[in-house]
Amino acid sequence: MKIIRTVLIIGVIFGLGYYTGQKPEEVKQKLREFSGVVLENTIGGVDQQTRVQRQILHAQEGLLEGKAFLLDHRFVEATEEFERALHHLDQASMIDPQSPLGQKIEMVKVKVQEARQNLAEGRTVHPRILEDLRRELQNILP
Repeated sequence: MKIIRTVLIIGVIFGLGYYTGQKPEEVKQKLREFSGVVLENTIGGVDQQTRVQRQILHAQEGLLEGKAFLLDHRFVEATEEFERALHHLDQASMIDPQSPLGQKIEMVKVKVQEARQNLAEGRTVHPRILEDLRRELQNILP
């Protein structure tokens, strides 16, 4: 009986490892979302500024991932990461669209959309432009 349990546990662990290895980006994204939910539930009520900061940090992460994919010449994945960054910027700007912070986010969002559009059309995006976008997002953080 112990041997059967041990083999079963090893099989489950192997299966989970195999699944994670087949879809690492999806698993990583799900873990990010899950950790955000756990953090939010643990801390309790989160104020508006904290939500904006979290969305901006997620957008920065998407830009960095996109830049890494771009440097690896994985253009489809880079475009997906820029989409994810735009999604987080949209969420950040929806929290308080009329504030000066919301207007700054909108300006950065336009630049990210241009970079994503260039990439989708097959044109190159210089890494310096992405670094400038990252700096702008960093400067937006309160």
